[in-house]
Amino acid sequence: MLKVYHAPNTRSIRVLWLLEELGTPYEKETVEFDPKYLQSDAYLAINPLGKLPAINDNGLMLNESGAIVQYILAKHAGSHLEPKLGTPVYGKYLQWLHFAEATFMPPVSLIIQHTFRKPPEERVASVVTDAQAALKKVLTLLDKELATKPFICGNEFTAADIMLGYDLFLCNLIRVPLAEYANISAYFDRLSSRPGFQKASGK
Repeated sequence: MLKVYHAPNTRSIRVLWLLEELGTPYEKETVEFDPKYLQSDAYLAINPLGKLPAINDNGLMLNESGAIVQYILAKHAGSHLEPKLGTPVYGKYLQWLHFAEATFMPPVSLIIQHTFRKPPEERVASVVTDAQAALKKVLTLLDKELATKPFICGNEFTAADIMLGYDLFLCNLIRVPLAEYANISAYFDRLSSRPGFQKASGK
């Protein structure tokens, strides 16, 4: 059985949420989100970078959330969580699937690092200011994209919504004012009301 290494509020939420939406059995091992554990020899044998998520699928170890999502979906080819391969909507789906980590997540991570995670003496205010400006552009784009549809690829919920939904979950956690973006606010309400999200996030 596929095993997911998880800690609250981390990217492993994406993996758990996906598995819940697919109705796929899995084993969850909740670990300490603490450098002492994540940098231990035991955990570095699971993920050499000492980060989350990580999965063990019958000996196959993976640790990039986007790659894990695509890998699991490939094992469930034809599922309702991705458009038909090779279609124009599939191209858009891939764009938003990767946008979540490659474009959306960097400014969120910088804000978290320089507001909460780093010791006060290592925090740089200008980094936060620049990241907030970059995040505003991302949110403005996403809000416009969601103006005429309930989900990022149209009327159907997909794994791209899972990837983006986690980003919005973090934004909400660090009190980014999502209410300023009406379409995003309604979108996140739809996502966060799903049982799969609630179970994965512990809500």
